[in-house]
Formats: sequence, C-alpha cells, structure tokens
Amino acid sequence: MSIAFLDPGNLEGDLQAGAIAGYSLLWLLMWATAMGLLIQLLSARLGVATGRHLAELCRDEYPDWARLILWFMAEVALIGADIQEVIGSAIAIQILSRGVLPLWAGVLITASDWYVFDFPSPFQICELNALIRLGKRR
Repeated sequence: MSIAFLDPGNLEGDLQAGAIAGYSLLWLLMWATAMGLLIQLLSARLGVATGRHLAELCRDEYPDWARLILWFMAEVALIGADIQEVIGSAIAIQILSRGVLPLWAGVLITASDWYVFDFPSPFQICELNALIRLGKRR
C-alpha cells in the first residue's frame, strides 16, 4: 500500500487531530510519516533490485499461514485509509444537501461511485481512466 502524504483526506485528518489534541500528537505524526517514507524507500529499492514488488516476494517466500495474515493486515490498512474518505464525502453530501440526505445516504452515494467510475469494464479499462486518456489525446 502506497502512502499519499498530501492527499486531502490525510491533510484534513491531520489538521483535525491537531485542532483537537494540540501538540501532544506531533511526535506520533512525525514518526508515522518517517516510517511511511522509510517503507516506501525500501519497497522501491526492493523493486529496482529484484524487478518484483513486495506482494510477489511475500507470496513466494512465506508459508500459506503467513501470507493470509499479511493479506488480512493489508485489507485492514486499506479499509482504515479509505474509511475517512467515505465518511468525509458523506458528511459533505449531507451539508451540501442542507440535511435533506441523511448520512447513510451519503455513504451509499459515495460508495456507489466506484461502480460508475472504477468498475472494470469488459475491456479491462476503467471508464474514468478512459475519459482521462481521451482528454490527454487532444
């Protein structure tokens, strides 16, 4: 899982945590950022040296029980990274609709946009990626 340090969800989460906790979480944030950068650096070096990514190497080197644990941990990390984006978008939809749409409807709308934009087509090209590619050709 790659860490996007400057995406709006992470920046908003950092600002909100800072507003609530003040400076008490500053060292935690610094160490989390440093460890994320270190893991990305080591993963990039591993890819350059072997020509394979970390998931391929883990699949080939670890036993089945360890691979399942690593897979579960990766899924939990992905859910943890994306849940704030989904809930934030749902809150934004509720605010923009002036409370007409409840929070659960905003979550459904946000989650369903994956089916519209990212669902793989029979041609193995996501529709959103195809639109971006068409825009770059002009």
